[in-house]
Amino acid sequence: MKPLETDEKLEVARPKERDMDSQMLFGCSGFVIASFATYFLAVWPFFVWFDIHRLPVLGWAFGMGLPFAFILGIVSTAKFEIAGAAGFIGGILATAIFLYLRFEQVFLEVEARRIPMPLYPHWIQWFAPLATICLALFVSTAVLVIAGSRKESAKKR
Repeated sequence: MKPLETDEKLEVARPKERDMDSQMLFGCSGFVIASFATYFLAVWPFFVWFDIHRLPVLGWAFGMGLPFAFILGIVSTAKFEIAGAAGFIGGILATAIFLYLRFEQVFLEVEARRIPMPLYPHWIQWFAPLATICLALFVSTAVLVIAGSRKESAKKR
């Protein structure tokens, strides 16, 4: 309910409140942007460098994609709060599925004798996606806790 417009002068200006539609649009757009951008930033190197059966190329692909995806996740979680964190986690879940399937493809090509055996073990196929998900959950939770504690300390002042 909006306050009545009167001629009475207030000593302190009333803080502007966002309506429910604006809050929903802000959160939903933050979720979508965070999830798609996280996924794109994390997987684009795997479309540039195909020979991830070689360890240096695999490291290069991870190093060129995932750190930037995590930086975006930190920023989106700080800006959009829980909606940004959920979008970041959604993008990382899609990335984890991509990584699992990409490693599966590598090991199938090894069995077909198209490529040499990679220098990493077979269990990396499930460990790398799982570690990525766990790290994303930890990072987003930490950012939410830090942002929440900052809000609480700002309210106390």
